[in-house]
Amino acid sequence: MSKVHKPFVDLCNTAPAQESYEKSNQSAISKCLGFVGLMGILVAKDDEEAKEPIGEEKIIYMIKLAKLSQERKEFKKSEQLLHLALRAAFEIQHHDAQRYIIDDMANNAYESGDFKKAEKLFINLMKSLLADGVAQNDNAIIHISAKLANLYVMFHDEVKAHEGFNFCIHHLEEKMRKGADDFDTLALYSLILSWFGDFIHNRGDFIQSLALFKQSHEISVKINGKHHPHSLLQLNNMAAAYTLMNRLEDAVDCLNTALVLAQEVQMDDGMKDLPYYFINIANVYLTQVEKSSADAKELLKMAESSCTEALKCARIVDNRDALIQGRKCMEQIKRYHTL
Repeated sequence: MSKVHKPFVDLCNTAPAQESYEKSNQSAISKCLGFVGLMGILVAKDDEEAKEPIGEEKIIYMIKLAKLSQERKEFKKSEQLLHLALRAAFEIQHHDAQRYIIDDMANNAYESGDFKKAEKLFINLMKSLLADGVAQNDNAIIHISAKLANLYVMFHDEVKAHEGFNFCIHHLEEKMRKGADDFDTLALYSLILSWFGDFIHNRGDFIQSLALFKQSHEISVKINGKHHPHSLLQLNNMAAAYTLMNRLEDAVDCLNTALVLAQEVQMDDGMKDLPYYFINIANVYLTQVEKSSADAKELLKMAESSCTEALKCARIVDNRDALIQGRKCMEQIKRYHTL
C-alpha cells in the first residue's frame, strides 16, 4: 500500500499548521504565569528607535531575539539568548518571566532534537507551578503534560505517553462538563485530541484514531472555522486513517475538501501544507491502482495531475521537504507506467 505522507503531528512543529496552532496555545502558559501583558510587546515593530534595554525590557528584548533565532532554526543561538534572558529575570526576581523562559527553553530543546533536555525542563517547570499552588487541571499544567506525553512517544514509552494523554483529556473533559467553553480550553482540547489521535494511529488502531481526528476537527471548526490550518490538518489525518481502513473514497473526499478550503482562503500556514494534501491524494489514487486494474490508466492520470500540482505548490511556498516527497511520488507513478 502506498504510504500517505501527512504532515507529522508533534511538538517539534514540522507541520506549519501545527506550528501555528501550538503558538496560539502558548497563551495557556503565559496567562498562568502572569506574563501575557509583558509578552505583548514582542509584536512591536523591529524598526523602533534603538536603545539599550534594561530590567524587564531587557528580558523582552532577549526573548524576542531568541524567538527570531528559533524561526531561523538557529537553536544554539536561541538557547544562549534565553539563558541571558533567564539571568536577567533572576537579577530582578521576575518569577513569572523565569517560568515563561524555561518553557521556551524546553520548546527550543525539543526543536533542536535534545529531547532529554526538553523533558527535564518541562518537568522542572511543572513542579515549580504545582509548588506555587497552580491546580492540576489548570490549562498550563495540562499543556505541559501533553508536551511530555509527546516526548514519551518519542522515547517509545507507550505507557507514560498513554497515561499523559489520558490525564490531559480527563481534566479537559471534566472542565467542559462543568461549563468551561472558553477558546483556550477548547483549542487545547482540539490540539491534544489530534496528538493523541496520531499516537493511536501509529499504534495501528485506525478506528479510534479516526474518531479522535473527527472530534478534533469538529472543535477546531467551531472555534477557528473550517478554513483554519488546524481544521484542514484534521481532514488530512482523517484521510490517513480512512486509507489504512481501505475506505479510499472517504479518504479522497477528505483530501479534496482540504484542498478546496485551503485554496479558498489561502492562509499562509494552510498554503504551506497544501503540497502534502496533493501528494496524499496522489498516493490514495496509487493505492486504488493496486486494487483496480480496470481503472488503472485513469487513476494514474489523476495521480500524476495531483503530484504535478504538489510540486508546483511546493516551489511557490518554498517547501523543500514537500518537493522531495513530490518527486518520490512522481517517480513511483513513472514506475507504474512502465509495468
